[in-house]
Amino acid sequence: MQKIGKLFIDLLITCWFIIAVFVSVCLLSYNDYKTTVLGNNTLIIIDNDQLEPDYKEGDLVIVKRNSDNKINKGDKIFYYNSAKTSSVFIYTGEVTDKETVTQFESTFTVNDNKVSGEYVIGKQDTARVYHGLGTVLGILTSKWGFLFLIILPTLFAIVYEIMMIIELVKENKKVNEEEANSN
Repeated sequence: MQKIGKLFIDLLITCWFIIAVFVSVCLLSYNDYKTTVLGNNTLIIIDNDQLEPDYKEGDLVIVKRNSDNKINKGDKIFYYNSAKTSSVFIYTGEVTDKETVTQFESTFTVNDNKVSGEYVIGKQDTARVYHGLGTVLGILTSKWGFLFLIILPTLFAIVYEIMMIIELVKENKKVNEEEANSN
């Protein structure tokens, strides 16, 4: 029974460690728009009903970045708003026109708005949707979620290990004193 308990605790610690590393990587990989970008993939947490009916609140959408050359008229895309406000919104829309600026950069007309290629996240048809995972990742990457699920358990583990070391040192010192008194 004791081995099963030890195995369960080891499994729990391993899962917690994997989650802690993943969440830390997500937070360290934020771009200027407070969205996680891992390589060519952007993790979009749908936290409102603005993108309904295609995407529901609580969804996690992983969008693969497409080069401007692969986005054409008629494609549906995700893009950031280009307004310099404190809030950044992610929109979806259909490309109605494409203007090539350089070999690597284009400007798109989406919903009667001009969108620079640097604000385009990727095409909707390359996106993968995971229902409900956006809520979980949103909680984990929030300030309070990170504090309670990552920082505090780490702090408690460090304090526990320090207390165990101190107890071991005291015990070792006591054994040494007893040996010195017996001689």
